[in-house]
Amino acid sequence: MSMLAESVGRPTMVVNLWASLAYGLVLLLTPDLFCDILQADAVNTAWLRTIGAALLGTNVLGSWLWLREPSLDMGRVQTTTAGLEAAAMAASLLLGEFTADNIWMVQASVFLALIVTIGLVPTAMEVSYDSNADST
Repeated sequence: MSMLAESVGRPTMVVNLWASLAYGLVLLLTPDLFCDILQADAVNTAWLRTIGAALLGTNVLGSWLWLREPSLDMGRVQTTTAGLEAAAMAASLLLGEFTADNIWMVQASVFLALIVTIGLVPTAMEVSYDSNADST
């Protein structure tokens, strides 16, 4: 694996795993608590549970699998997922769709998603993986 993927991609993947685990568990298990923390309207919290489940399944499991055995395909899945999440959250923030848009945690979550996306880019680059590793 390249130095950039190891020095930037790996720690970012760890951040992705732990942040997604925290958010995912709270959203899945206690969506009303999440709304209370954000001072947001607790409207249709079923969607929050679904998002929590998706975070656990895709981000947490995917990050763990990549950390266990780095691969281009899983790096691309994690980078694309993080980028889509960041874009969706940023668009919602700009469009005023969050009921809690004045709470610092919303802006911090969008910022974290953008940073994670940028940090994961080396894990999605073919050049980051040693193609000679299979021949030894």
